[in-house]
Amino acid sequence: MLKFGFAMKTTFKQIVLAGVLAAGLPLMTGCLAVAVAGGAAAGAGAVVYVKGELQSNLEAPLAKCTTAANQAVTNLKLKKIGEENDGTSAKIKARNAKDQAVTISLKKLTDSATRISIRVGTWGDKAASQQILDEVKKGL
Repeated sequence: MLKFGFAMKTTFKQIVLAGVLAAGLPLMTGCLAVAVAGGAAAGAGAVVYVKGELQSNLEAPLAKCTTAANQAVTNLKLKKIGEENDGTSAKIKARNAKDQAVTISLKKLTDSATRISIRVGTWGDKAASQQILDEVKKGL
């Protein structure tokens, strides 16, 4: 009898928890859905904006993407602050006309695929990040 009572309490708690979670789903914003649906920027060409950072996979080697990212910095008249590159990843730091930090991170996925992540400012700027991504893609 005691075992049965314990099982009932656990089941009741689970039902209540499920109800509370289900009731809160309509209140969640689209950001969570994007984070859940595309947390790793799946597929080449897919663009995901998560927590202030624009992410996409590019069908090009790391070296070519790094060159295109540097060219994008020049074309968009960003002030380049520095660059790190270790052969498997690269990071380009710059400042825009509003004196916001711009970080372009590149990570080798395969010999012919690279993940790019772009953050503009502290909290992110989706439009500015998209403009940088578009400029990088022009260089590929």
